[in-house]
Amino acid sequence: MARIVKVETSTTSPRPYEVRWSWYDTAGKRHFKKARYRTEREAKAKKREVEDAITSANLPDYAGGKQSLAFWGERWLAERETLTKPSTARGYRAIWSASVRPAFGDRRIGSITAGDVQDWITSLLRDNKAPATIKHHGWVLGQVFAYAVRARAITYNPARDVRLPTNRSTGRLDYTPKFMTAEEIDRLARCLSDTYPEAPWGALVRFMAWTGLRTGEVAGLNVGDVNLESSTPSITVTRTRAFRGGVWSEHTPKSGKARTVPLLPSALRAVHDVLAMHPDRDNPDAPLWPGTRPGASTGPRTSGRFAAATGSGRLDWSHPWEAGTFLKRRFRPATLALGIGSPRLHDLRHTFASLAASQGIPSAQVAAWLGHADDIITRQIYTHLFAEDSSRHAERLAALDRATSSATAPTRRNHLRAVQ
Repeated sequence: MARIVKVETSTTSPRPYEVRWSWYDTAGKRHFKKARYRTEREAKAKKREVEDAITSANLPDYAGGKQSLAFWGERWLAERETLTKPSTARGYRAIWSASVRPAFGDRRIGSITAGDVQDWITSLLRDNKAPATIKHHGWVLGQVFAYAVRARAITYNPARDVRLPTNRSTGRLDYTPKFMTAEEIDRLARCLSDTYPEAPWGALVRFMAWTGLRTGEVAGLNVGDVNLESSTPSITVTRTRAFRGGVWSEHTPKSGKARTVPLLPSALRAVHDVLAMHPDRDNPDAPLWPGTRPGASTGPRTSGRFAAATGSGRLDWSHPWEAGTFLKRRFRPATLALGIGSPRLHDLRHTFASLAASQGIPSAQVAAWLGHADDIITRQIYTHLFAEDSSRHAERLAALDRATSSATAPTRRNHLRAVQ
């Protein structure tokens, strides 16, 4: 399978030991390869490596290593598009097109070193990319290398040991979620309802703050997902919708499982409000929350700064609600006008977790409502919110410990006697 041949050398290339080997691919075609070394010891080590690789059918695909990174990147993206949600695959391709392919796409994948990747990471940092963004971009590049390793085009993933910047190392502050109070939610909802009396925007804010649904889950709700008949009104989350490139796509929730979320009084009132104005409320397949389209504004607008920022748009009950438009034209102008700050729509989900924790609801129950796989995720995100809950349980256990200790502990005199 492999042999060592001593060959003539030159002063410019003093490598007299040449290892020659061959192997057959899966199609039965025979391939030949050779490499030169300075010492016989190095040549013998290479001979053993080659023979072991051939025996275990783990020989690198040398032709694959000469392919460009773009070749392997497209193959990896094609795999992701069949194994992940469309929105996730679109995110990978966006990162690939924005930074990975321009930097390495034309280079042979086998020629890219860990130093090259580290230099690229440094260039992203110089372009003022946030550490979290750089981490995502580095992950995509690393996955392309990992795909090539699995295909035996390369033997090592050069992105594996690259050091990534952090917020701490760059002097950036981590994003602090905005936890709104119940009073702030009510003020915001009233402001939107007064500004747009013919639109359910105030009801929508109440609904999101008191259910904790993700924006894609809100867009994915249909009229038929509302259950008002049972003793405990609820909403069933079975799908998500996303609007990208002018096209709507539909998929399962992030956890891959359907879940039921109770409709608390404010959320229940919000559902009643939207159904009362819904022209297609008897169609279970109709989107619950309406979209908008260019045209005259829905309802009169208030005067001042808020009026100038609200924009226009007619309700479109036949299309789902679109989070980006609502955030830019409705939600953000209202929060700024009320002095609440500049929260994200996702902060309404954080607010729900905060309100639940403030009432002593166990993290496991909050996790079930939020759609987390388990409460470990909930506690990782909202550790400080459940600290009071943990201290309360610890105090109850300590009280039991004190009661038990005081009932069974002997006096000091009796204890000394027992020892004597």
